[in-house]
Amino acid sequence: MVGNALNSKDTLSSLRLLRLNQLAAASAMQSLATGKRINRGADDPAGLIASARLSSAIAQLQAETEVASRASAVASTADAALGEASNLLTEARRLAVANADSTLSPAERQANQSQIDSILASVDRIGNTTQFNGTKLLDGNLTIAVTGASLSVARLGTGTAGATEIDGQTYTLADLKTGGALAGSAGGEKASAVLDRAIGEVATQRARIGAFQSNTLAVRVNSLGVAVENLSAARSAIEDTDYAATIAESLRSRLLATFTARMLGSEMAAKRRAFSLLK
Repeated sequence: MVGNALNSKDTLSSLRLLRLNQLAAASAMQSLATGKRINRGADDPAGLIASARLSSAIAQLQAETEVASRASAVASTADAALGEASNLLTEARRLAVANADSTLSPAERQANQSQIDSILASVDRIGNTTQFNGTKLLDGNLTIAVTGASLSVARLGTGTAGATEIDGQTYTLADLKTGGALAGSAGGEKASAVLDRAIGEVATQRARIGAFQSNTLAVRVNSLGVAVENLSAARSAIEDTDYAATIAESLRSRLLATFTARMLGSEMAAKRRAFSLLK
């Protein structure tokens, strides 16, 4: 008889409601514990798919952000090296102008020439050794690239820098070194012209790098950051726990489960009493 009571329609319905409310309460507690509304596929199949796609897109954008940030660091390193080269060339120009002064003694002129040689050696050293993570930046082989844009960085070296044609002859910074055609007092205005050209080339290169940094790389990093924020917000709206709503759902489910359990207990007790009277 008791078995029949347990299998009655009302009792089975109450048991089903009790189980559903217990599951809802457990699911709400899990969401509160993990901070995620979707903890398994059954929670929201469509939402799980959308969240996974958004996570993939976010990962791609973050990777592109790292590439752009790294490119900006490379550009900054190259610009700093070129800035040092520019300072050296400016000093070399001052010394070249001084060497053209006929009142200088041979010793003074030689001292100036020694400084020019040292400066030009430093320029070559900057061109040959400036690196970022093992990659040379000023050897003429560097291209700074991000999606849809790139910048080639010219070589820095006395053999090519400042190339200027004067009276049918092309001179470079190398000609200002001891033994060169423009060394010492022989340089004069020609040496100054070559140095002016070299200084201008370095300035132009720095301007190109700076423009690429500010107008391409910085804009790229900022736009990617905004995209990541927007996609992250969209993903959060799909998968993250709404604590206020979930707490309310947890309380509701637990109250309903408690009420259903008590109602079921009362129902079973009443049926047992009724069956006992029939004995």
